[in-house]
Amino acid sequence: MTGDILITLAITAGALALFLWNKLRVDVVGIVVMTALILSRLVTLREGISGFANEALLTVAAMFVLSAGLVRTGAIDLLGRWVARLAQKSELRLLAVSLALVIPLSAFINNTPVVVVMIPLLLGLSRKIGARPSKLLMPVSFASQLGGTLTLIGTSTNLLVAGLALELGVGRIGLFDITPPGLVMMGIGVVYLLTVGRWLTPIRRAAEDPIAAHELRDYVSVLRVEADSPLAGKSLAESRFATEYGLQVVAVDRDSGRIEVPGPGTVLRTGDGLVVRGKVTDLARIAGAAHLKISTPAAPGVSEEPALDPAPGAGAHTSAGTSAEADANATADSDAEGEAKAPDENLAELMVPPHSPVVGRTLRDLAFRARYGVPVLGIQRHGVTLVERMGEIALMAGDLLLVQGTPVELRRIHQWGDFALLGPMALPARRLHRLKFSVPILLGVVLFAALDVMPILVAAMLGVIAMFLTRCMTPEEAYQEVDWTVLVLLGSLIPLGIAMQKTGTAQLLANGVVSLTAPLGAAGTLAAFFLLTSLLTELISNNAAAVVLTPIAIATAAELGTSPLPFIIAVMFAASNSFMTPIGYQTNTFIFGPGGYRFSDFFRVGAPLNLLMLIAASVVIPWFFPF
Repeated sequence: MTGDILITLAITAGALALFLWNKLRVDVVGIVVMTALILSRLVTLREGISGFANEALLTVAAMFVLSAGLVRTGAIDLLGRWVARLAQKSELRLLAVSLALVIPLSAFINNTPVVVVMIPLLLGLSRKIGARPSKLLMPVSFASQLGGTLTLIGTSTNLLVAGLALELGVGRIGLFDITPPGLVMMGIGVVYLLTVGRWLTPIRRAAEDPIAAHELRDYVSVLRVEADSPLAGKSLAESRFATEYGLQVVAVDRDSGRIEVPGPGTVLRTGDGLVVRGKVTDLARIAGAAHLKISTPAAPGVSEEPALDPAPGAGAHTSAGTSAEADANATADSDAEGEAKAPDENLAELMVPPHSPVVGRTLRDLAFRARYGVPVLGIQRHGVTLVERMGEIALMAGDLLLVQGTPVELRRIHQWGDFALLGPMALPARRLHRLKFSVPILLGVVLFAALDVMPILVAAMLGVIAMFLTRCMTPEEAYQEVDWTVLVLLGSLIPLGIAMQKTGTAQLLANGVVSLTAPLGAAGTLAAFFLLTSLLTELISNNAAAVVLTPIAIATAAELGTSPLPFIIAVMFAASNSFMTPIGYQTNTFIFGPGGYRFSDFFRVGAPLNLLMLIAASVVIPWFFPF
């Protein structure tokens, strides 16, 4: 136990603690780790920044762009129509067809935009056939993760582990090398999702009409008491909020400060902001009643009146895609006059998509009402209503905003792309005329890499250039679609793997693992690695778990005198599949709110699937990658 090993262990433990603490962004934690490694001289400056020139990191960046090009040209929307046609009126059939779409797509493009596009599509189809969204969205999220293990480019984790293995002298892993065990494990997972998993998946809410689709979900909103309101001067008991309006007043905001727990005797004043909790329909109908106004914060000095045009730059970004909702609604209602018969204002939910420019900004920062022209009735995060002052809540990817606006206003918000619209609006088509270019480009990248004509990175870079030349997307859009958080995290954590190998920390930890699992043999040690990686992935970033455990897996194989490939593949698969929590994997986070799930639902459905994958991996991986 040398001093360098102690420092490496301390930095690793500190990184894990920061990930669990979850108060700092994961990319910030990565930069802290990289800086600590350089300052402690565990790695040289060149080694410390080598992660940002790593082949895996650059390949991940290129695949983000290729995935976005496919989404922007409407490829997934087109496949969505196929889902709508085949689903007919059967919930089971809709689920099976959805899995048949999501799995192969996730094998070749980033699964996050795939799931983001599938959410409004499935919500729309659910309304048509009377299905339960909660029975569909969780299996689709899980299936997208299973699909990501079918090829090396399926997830950033696969590429990261393969890049680390190459860096640590194991050799290059090919594009389809992991496909055979991945197919077997994916098949087992799909059978589970369609049988036992489907039975375990909870029923959380029914999908009927656009209002009922949101009706069972609670939101917290702020109502402003206007000067001529008859409620001014009355106590909460006299106002009869609960019985008259079906709403619970959870706090009162006034100039002198917030009353956190207002009692029945709390007297309302003109200008008070009433923080109320209730059903969507109750919140919607109270607008204008008793001279109460839904309050949406504006930036200081900015009017809350709706703006006819977006603020400068508001429309620059196009989200990962929600136009699949158009297909779902077109199937659900073929009446061309359906939109004209809609009421002047509709309730709708806006989801904050990945890479949106609104992430990290508050409603007040955005001057939301002035910029987008609609009021925010409430905000949900991970299925929980947020009771803080809405104007001060920093938005996160996956947040749901309940809004009310006209079809024109809601469609305009969709076109700007800062939010993904989950409401009942028919949305405009994408760049379908470029579809004839985007699909062949991606197929060409896969073919060149599979036939070993050129490395995956070179093929992917040529694909990105082709996307630009054919105008499937612009360079500006490409920068917006890259998940820079993931890239910074990967680049800054790769030196940790190098330090663990250089200092002997990986060897020390491997000796400990082998001593504990020696009675179980190589297969038992492999199962232990899969289990450890799986549990760690549920708690911290999957990429962070992979970086920590890959060098230990390689050292363990050396200690056992076996091939390192089975252990590397086990880490790769376990880190790419996170089923037991809604925070372990991004696709789980996005379906949490729209599916109406509880935190425990993921453990209920995901824990048996994790156990099944553990058993399958222990048998299947050594079969294709012998010790």
